[in-house]
Formats: sequence, structure tokens, C-alpha cells
Amino acid sequence: MMTTRREFLTLAGAALSATADETLLQRMGLELYSLRRLAAKALPATLKLARELGFTELETGDLFGRTAAGFQKLAASNGLRVTSTMAGWDALARSRAEPARIAHAFGARYIVCSTIPHEKPLKMEDVQRAADNFNRWGEQLLGQGISLCYHTHGNEFGPGPDGTLFDSLVMKTDPKYVNYEMDVMWIVFGNQDPAKMLEKYPRRFPLMHVKDMRKGEPHTGDPGPVEEEASVPLGTGELDFPSIFRAAARYGVKHYYIEEEHPNAAAQIRQSLAYLRRLKY
Repeated sequence: MMTTRREFLTLAGAALSATADETLLQRMGLELYSLRRLAAKALPATLKLARELGFTELETGDLFGRTAAGFQKLAASNGLRVTSTMAGWDALARSRAEPARIAHAFGARYIVCSTIPHEKPLKMEDVQRAADNFNRWGEQLLGQGISLCYHTHGNEFGPGPDGTLFDSLVMKTDPKYVNYEMDVMWIVFGNQDPAKMLEKYPRRFPLMHVKDMRKGEPHTGDPGPVEEEASVPLGTGELDFPSIFRAAARYGVKHYYIEEEHPNAAAQIRQSLAYLRRLKY
């Protein structure tokens, strides 16, 4: 029987969707912070668990008492590679050399700063200081083959002269030297739409933290008081992951990391991976 054009397009779309799902699942990394409680007790067993869950790629900040070289050896022995490292504002302010040394030990191409020091609420002067420093630090790190990103936490979306304070931060940072890691839960927590933000700032978000937020959580933009239990398995909270992943594929996300805040992270990660296996987008 001859296949109609409409049937062909439907079948082709389904095939492309299945391929995209498989590729996304294969590319999904793990932010090791998710398993921080286990790693603090037994890092080798934690890395083994990460591989057993199906991950091959990690992001980490804490070395859990190991040297970068020692951590790298353990990761490699479990078939894992660290592609992004976290570094605090103070560490980067002291010197770019040490964060760069750690990233190089892993062969990681990204260093992510997760905080902008400020008194609540975040203000434009904090953003301007951050932009000036990020541009300078990012230029220095790029000279060593490393890209600097800033991780969103939701408090950047208060009103600012260019729309939100985050809009001002993006406009004031040079994309050659500074880009961003989108934490989709905290983006929604800041009353923003992750898919629309990816479209607004294409290729400015090479990294993504993938996690869901329980339904009914107040969107206050202040992450400090939020309970760890507000982080729920993918597909059980309020985030629209099909639209997020479509936009991520279109607008330049290169690395995805599941991150769990919840104390029972391992069980929730398994649920999230099961959701991703079923997901069509």
C-alpha cells in the first residue's frame, strides 16, 4: 500500500523524535553534587554508581578530599569524564590559575561560577561588578583554552534597566569570554520561561542543569530558603521539558547535567532517566 505524504511526514517525525530522545539520553551527564552525601562517604563507590546509572559525563566542583589528578584517575577507571568544573567567586577572584589547573587535570573545557556576592536583593551595582570581573576572568581563561560560564539561580531576574538584571548581565558580558549555564528549575523559580530564554539568547547557554520543581512551589526568586525536597524527578513537577529540550537543541546547548537537590537523589535520578527514555519532544 502506498504511503501518503502526510503519513510519511508523521512517520519521519516519529523517527526523528526517537533518535533525538536516544541522543539526548546518551548525552545526559550528571552534576555530581546530586550524589554529594554518598561521595563524601565513598567517592569510588559513588563514581561506580554514576556509571551504573548510565552516565559517562560529569560536572563537579567538590573533589571530596582528592587531588584533581586522583579524582580524574578514579573517574576514568569508571568510564567517566569530567567536562565542566565549578569554581566559586572567591576562588576565581584570588587567581584563575588554580581553577584552570583543576579543569586541565580533567580535560574539562568549562569553568562555572555559581554565585555573585551580594546583599539581598541583587542590585545593578552587583551585576555591573560581576560583568566587569567575568569579562576579565573569561578573557584570561580563554587564553588557557577554557570557557567561563555563570550559573543562574533565580535571583537575577529582578527588574533592571534592560528588562531584568539578568538581561543587563548578558548585555554587559562579551560572548567571546562569558556565557551561561541554565539551571532550568531556577529559571522557572525566577518566573522565566527556559525555552523563551534560550531563544532570546541563542548560543549563550552551552551548559544546562536539568531538574524539575515540585508543583505549587512559590516562585520567589530567592533560592536560599527553598527546601531540597522542592527538587523532584523529571516529569513529575511543573517544568515543560519537551519545549525546553526542543529549544536547547535549536539554540546551542552542548552539555546537559541532571542535578538533584533532594536527599534521596539516587532514587530520583533513576525516575528521571526512566522519564527521559519515554520522552518524545
